[in-house]
Amino acid sequence: MLVLLIVSACQSQPAVPRAPLPETVPYTFDAPARVFELPDELDEISGLTVYDDAHLAAVQDEDGQFYLLSIETGEVVRVVKFGKDGDYEGIERVGDRLWVLESDGTLYEVDAEAGDEADARRHKTALSSRYDTEGLVYDAAQHRLLIACKEYPGKKRKGQKTIYAFDLEKQDLLDNPVFSISTDAVEAYLEDHALNDAVRDGLEPVADVGRFKPSALAVHPQTQHLYVLSSVRKALVVLDAEGSLVAVTSLPASLFAQPEGMAFLPDGDLFISSEARGGTAMLMRFAYRPQ
Repeated sequence: MLVLLIVSACQSQPAVPRAPLPETVPYTFDAPARVFELPDELDEISGLTVYDDAHLAAVQDEDGQFYLLSIETGEVVRVVKFGKDGDYEGIERVGDRLWVLESDGTLYEVDAEAGDEADARRHKTALSSRYDTEGLVYDAAQHRLLIACKEYPGKKRKGQKTIYAFDLEKQDLLDNPVFSISTDAVEAYLEDHALNDAVRDGLEPVADVGRFKPSALAVHPQTQHLYVLSSVRKALVVLDAEGSLVAVTSLPASLFAQPEGMAFLPDGDLFISSEARGGTAMLMRFAYRPQ
């Protein structure tokens, strides 16, 4: 098993890998099983979770409300207001609660069965807008929420993208990230898309433009692998339970304008949502094809 790519808080940044990864991603991303166009109100769709057997729940960047979408048609069947306008980036169902993530690291706990309006309990974490939190998923094995940081990874973590954990029992964020991903390691496996390598390297002293930046998280129901989606670079990284990198793949730019939402059905089928970015927001279903 390849373990050199993911590091704990006390380890140094891993070297760029040379060996092949142990697995391939079991989805054909240039051939979705279903594609749904979403209404204008979801042009900024930014988070996705399975709500029940027939519906997904989604949030978008600007409005403090969540949307119930039909799994079969992609149609919006209900809208529930839970808070003020904000920059909402993730949503996850845990039991009878929905958890919504704001980009400044704040979590909102909402009654999943609420009517057209719901009261939300606000949980302020040690994260801030500097981290630009965008990914949220439930880690059932340890009863915690995982939160991915798109930008700032934390002190002394240059060249990494980090994932923190919010303990649901203690209702508190753990001090150190539970996963760290070397962006150099991921880049070594990706084909160049948006920026030429030389241009990206030239910009790196002032900004990590064009590099892997997490935008969504999801846990595979069959393998328990953690999937990390990146809208920037249009890529997907897969980690095992120990945090070792097991697969990396690029996503076709023709289908994924700005992918920022991801959720698995119990059978392993995968939904990914993509913001409109000047076109039409899309919801795509990909069939699970294990080797």
